[in-house]
Amino acid sequence: MNQFVTLRDTVLILLYALTSILSLIGNAFVFRISLRRHNHTWFQSTTNFPFTTSCIFLLNLAIADTLLGLTIPVEFVFCSKYFVQNITASSYVCAGNKSMQILAYNVSTLTICLIAYDRYRLIQNPLEKYYPKKPFPVILLTWFFSGLFAATCFVSTKVNIYFNSYEKLICSQIIYPLRTKYFFNDTIYKIRSLCLILLFYIIPLLIITSLCLLTIRIISRRTVIGVKEFQTFKQSRTRSISLLMITIIVFTLSHSPIHFIYLRDIFHSSSKVSLGRSIQITKCQDSTMYLLFYWLSISGCCYNSIIYSWFNRKYQNLVYRCCRLIVCCERCNNCSN
Repeated sequence: MNQFVTLRDTVLILLYALTSILSLIGNAFVFRISLRRHNHTWFQSTTNFPFTTSCIFLLNLAIADTLLGLTIPVEFVFCSKYFVQNITASSYVCAGNKSMQILAYNVSTLTICLIAYDRYRLIQNPLEKYYPKKPFPVILLTWFFSGLFAATCFVSTKVNIYFNSYEKLICSQIIYPLRTKYFFNDTIYKIRSLCLILLFYIIPLLIITSLCLLTIRIISRRTVIGVKEFQTFKQSRTRSISLLMITIIVFTLSHSPIHFIYLRDIFHSSSKVSLGRSIQITKCQDSTMYLLFYWLSISGCCYNSIIYSWFNRKYQNLVYRCCRLIVCCERCNNCSN
């Protein structure tokens, strides 16, 4: 049994680390391509504003996913057992990192809703203005709203505690950074979990699914005049419908399991809280299901950039071009050495 736990924890830590690395690399490509987009001949525009709404929302998604990817290795250090037990302000540091993780996760979820609406708007009204003057208030609102919810992590939150022992490398605990009797129970945690399920899973899932299905309906009914353009239009329509279907499936499969765990905890858990040196915590739990589903929920930070960029052929060509430039630079450096 101990060997299984050690193997499981090792695999999970490797999955977390790989997710962080892929997130940083994938979103770095999005930043490089989007910021150089207006200089490329394919993306030149007559307007003074070089970024479309889709590009702005994609950049915002990349920022949130990059932040989420950065919090994973930070969590290895500040949420380790040694740090929690020996550092006075460990609860605030660990909760702060967790709040940044939740902030990025929620912003990413809301940005996917914005992208779904933006695509529906452009498909429904192709002649509508493509370059908005004020897209940033909506983006700031998503960060502000997500930030308010993330701040509740300082009341109570569930975190992963790493490197507990040689046999058990990872487990989950509920921490209560505020040492106040009014917050020193699991009622606040259950209320917070219920709000998380409603505001950042059920409502976004309904919005994304509805908008994607409406967009698919419009695309499938659209026709094109001319035989020469039909094949190109058919390929573009198939690619667009595939992207929308993958968006629905991936969002549902990655977000649903962890929220079912949260829902189960609301009705079936009764956490007994103990007092530590600098942190109020519950008993360490090592549920394989929770740890795996939690990884699945945050793994979106590494494949969101692939889903929303890779189906665009112009993005594909620019990614190939960037890769060729990197390979050529490495070869030149090796030759010079």
